[in-house]
Amino acid sequence: MTRVLVVDDCPHARHSTRRALEEAGFDVDVEADGGHALSAVSEIDPDLMLLDLGLPDVSGFEVLLHVRNRSALPVIVLSGRAGEADRVLAFELGADDYVVKPFLARELPARIRSVVRRAGPASPVLRFGPLEIRLPEREVLLAGVVVDTTPREFDLLATLASSPRRVFSKAELLSVVWGSSDNWQDPATVTEHIRRLRRKLEVDPDRPRWLHTVRGAGYRFEP
Repeated sequence: MTRVLVVDDCPHARHSTRRALEEAGFDVDVEADGGHALSAVSEIDPDLMLLDLGLPDVSGFEVLLHVRNRSALPVIVLSGRAGEADRVLAFELGADDYVVKPFLARELPARIRSVVRRAGPASPVLRFGPLEIRLPEREVLLAGVVVDTTPREFDLLATLASSPRRVFSKAELLSVVWGSSDNWQDPATVTEHIRRLRRKLEVDPDRPRWLHTVRGAGYRFEP
């Protein structure tokens, strides 16, 4: 039986989603916030996660980032946000599907089965020449030597490298990596972490091979 973890802070949404999935033959677990959801991923080993974006503690984007940096667990975003920007960011961070609430009772189980069927054994290691990013171990290796990175540095690098050539604005990176916003956290935080990563990874930090600045737009990882 397929085991689905539903993560949603709305009690009514959790109840209705759980009922619809159990009637469709799924084994369902529910969590109301991101912190407990991340713990549940390790404890119950679900086959798929249904993830709301508007969580009370950490954003759904940050949960998605943490899951994708550690496993190939299929994730379907189930959200009331229908805007293009949220959809694009969710897919760029590794979501397998995006369903807008309210959903059709028969559609969601079909989407889950489809995603579970096509979910392949995604590689847990990102390789770019001498650079290796080992997602489950949260390790970075350069020419076979472990590079000491902080948790934020690792998450930032993994986010950029998981979507090569995709330009991330500072605001997006603050949201995804820090669970923050430029309304209360200085975007220079991103700049400083990029600078530190370049010093650790690049032969010439002033002429980076991997971590590129896109003037006026943000940063991208060049594979």
